[in-house]
Amino acid sequence: MKKRMIGGLFFSLMIFGILFSFELSNGFCLGDYLLNKLGLKAWSNDEERLGLRYTFFYGLAFVIIGWRGAEKYLRDSRLIEFIKKRPFIFFLALILFVVPAVLEVSKDTYYWFQDDLKAIEYHSKESICHIDTEGERKKISGTISLTNHSKEVQEVALKLVDEEYFPEDIILKDNQGQSTYRLLPGQKDNLSFNFYIDKGKTAFDGASITGPEIRFIKKS
Repeated sequence: MKKRMIGGLFFSLMIFGILFSFELSNGFCLGDYLLNKLGLKAWSNDEERLGLRYTFFYGLAFVIIGWRGAEKYLRDSRLIEFIKKRPFIFFLALILFVVPAVLEVSKDTYYWFQDDLKAIEYHSKESICHIDTEGERKKISGTISLTNHSKEVQEVALKLVDEEYFPEDIILKDNQGQSTYRLLPGQKDNLSFNFYIDKGKTAFDGASITGPEIRFIKKS
């Protein structure tokens, strides 16, 4: 019984290692969040999420240690035998079904405990920004997809901070020239923007940017 308990803990550590380094489509990664909370770096360049990703190596270490321990203490287990014979099927099912489901719950739980702007989730892969040239001006249009996980209405302004396309930050505006967006609690919104900037504020005559870099500004 004691061996099974120890083996179960090691097996859980292996599963945790996969969860730790897995990233959801919106960029949420449990390992990145936990490392930052502990004051550790998740990336060699943490601010821009570039360079060597330490989260992967931590997760890999958890998986290796967990598997070795589970193999030792659960040697006669049918589950271990199944994994040895069909590792591809086991890990494929784990990564396709179990890990995303658990991480989705973890993500929602994380945002549930956040306040103000930290409770807003940015769906980068569902957001797009278009740059078009119209005479001497550039038209900036598109949609930003956000979910307000807090229990309160959030009023925010959105600022484009994508240095690759814009040399200076740009506040997004809708068709009426309004820069304040109202996010209802617990809802997902696709916020449209459509405005013009001077030609010199971007070197691109035309482009479509998926998941542009943005920053939230709280409006009282």
